[in-house]
Amino acid sequence: MKKIFLIFLLTSIFACSKYRYNEKQLPGFWTVQTVRIEDGEGFVFFDSLATGSFLIDAAKMSGNANYTYSYFGQYDVSDAVIFDQSACSLSSGGDFLLIERATDTLQAKIIVLSSKHLTFEYYDYLQYRLKRFSCARN
Repeated sequence: MKKIFLIFLLTSIFACSKYRYNEKQLPGFWTVQTVRIEDGEGFVFFDSLATGSFLIDAAKMSGNANYTYSYFGQYDVSDAVIFDQSACSLSSGGDFLLIERATDTLQAKIIVLSSKHLTFEYYDYLQYRLKRFSCARN
């Protein structure tokens, strides 16, 4: 019984600390560096010349990112993501950034978060694509 209680106690301590760490590190101005797209068939595309930025504060996310990638050299695909004063919050465990839109709430998984780097991804159900944004703090 003591072992179970100890495991529960350690798990709750580390879960709270991750939430607090992410809550502290997330706010700021983030410039998009790279966009990674995985389509519904599993093909992966990159745009290292993506443009845009995101401003995240305690409860809002604003900004946009424009990116283009070549679809097997046949044609170019241009796309963009726009967050216009979208309400956002962290999930209870601190693993996901919940971004509210008019039609749904995106559950963006936080892959990397440090004082200088942010990488998050979410699945776009309308386009059947997993979108990953790697950003640097300005």
